Amino acid sequence: MSELKKLLGKRIREIRVARNLTQEDLSELTEIGASSISKIESGHFHPTDENLERIAKALNVEPYKLYMFNHQKDIDDLKQDIIKMLDKASDEDIKLAYKVLSGILD
Repeated sequence: MSELKKLLGKRIREIRVARNLTQEDLSELTEIGASSISKIESGHFHPTDENLERIAKALNVEPYKLYMFNHQKDIDDLKQDIIKMLDKASDEDIKLAYKVLSGILD
């Protein structure tokens, strides 16, 4: 089983759960069998382009967002990414980021 299939499956599951959908719900919305949804989420099966579009539409995300795996980086890498983003940000964006983080972390 390829790493890409595993990551894609985990990402689809993560978004599905965040949307409070069961595999059966996603199956109904996409007209893809529940067993196929299970195989996709477990990384045993890669969806066709058509099914990937159906899944993205049902989850209300752009298809490319299903391939956004940065959230699975380790903590040190995430901290470094944040520092790099802040280094490139405008003063206004830094102020906004501070407000957001303060609201979350305080």
